[in-house]
Order: sequence, then structure tokens, then C-alpha cells
Amino acid sequence: MFLSKRRLSNNSLFRKKDGLSFRRRRRKIDFDKVKHILLLVVELVLVVGLAYGVVICFGKQVECSNASMEPTYETSDKLLINIIAYKFNSPERGDVIAFKPRSNVNASYSVKRVIGLPGDTLYIKSGRIYINEELYKEGMELDPIENAGVAASPIKLLDNQYFVLGDNRNSSEDSRYESIGLLSKEDILGKIWIKYPF
Repeated sequence: MFLSKRRLSNNSLFRKKDGLSFRRRRRKIDFDKVKHILLLVVELVLVVGLAYGVVICFGKQVECSNASMEPTYETSDKLLINIIAYKFNSPERGDVIAFKPRSNVNASYSVKRVIGLPGDTLYIKSGRIYINEELYKEGMELDPIENAGVAASPIKLLDNQYFVLGDNRNSSEDSRYESIGLLSKEDILGKIWIKYPF
């Protein structure tokens, strides 16, 4: 009888709210905290992935080393290049591209505008560009071309050839001259994406 009273008194210790308890309490999982942590991890992974993608796609930069692209880009403008733009597509007429001249592999990248596409026949007459016997309409007001270079006579572009010009036509070394010549797609680093600082 005395023992059973003692057991009861010991059991009552476990039942008391304010008293000592030697039983293990089960910890409840706070699903709100878990959900919050998982969301933070997912957001972090997405941000890192996006940053990595931007660096891969636009990780190259060039600087306009001369006035050949004025008024579009000024000397010393820093430009970001989309280096995957032509992995799945081809350059289009009017695109501004960065390329390295084949004649000088040690040269820095040049920035020019694509004028002639594969299969085109073009020439320059009276300061204007003719593509496939039609006057090429510029998207901006530019001075007439004073020196037609090799384009004084019609040039037929082959399947993988591009003809490029600087926007400052009278102060640009471009496809009119043998130092640059016609480009192939392999010569092109990518499409100029944006100038920065913006």
C-alpha cells in the first residue's frame, strides 16, 4: 500500500505542468519555417543561375577604339556582346557585330554594321550602297560614301560571307578595304547588345 502511494506520487510528478518532468517532449516540425527556408534556397539557386547565364551570354565586352561607329557609338564606349546570338541564328542586315579581322589575329575586336548578307550582290555608286540592284535605305542619316574601295565594282557574296561597314562611312576601315575584307560567320564574336554604363 505504501509502495503504490509512492508510485502514484511519482506519477503525479509527470502530470504536473509546473513541476519537473523527465519524459521527452516531442518537438513539432514547424512547417512554415521549413517552407520559408526552402523558398530562400530556391530563390538563391535561381539568382545564381540567372547571374551565371548573363555572364555566359553577355560576358564579353569590347571598346570602340576609334570613331568608325559614330554617331551610334562614340570612341571609348564600352559595349556588351551577346556571344550566343549567332549560335542558332545568322547575322541580319543592320546588326552591329564584333569580330576579329583574319588578317591580324593580334588585333582587338572591331565593331561594324552588317550590310551585305550571303548571296547578295552589292556595290557603291555615287556615295550610295546598292544591294541586288536596289538602293539600300539606311536607318539613319549618313554622309555619302567618298571612297567605295573594292565595292566600286559589284561584289557577289558567297554562302558564308558578310559585308560590313562602319556607321561613320568616311572614317572607317571595313569590308571596302583588304585589311578587313569580307567576313565569315566564324570571324564574328557576337552581336552588340548594349552600351554600359547605360
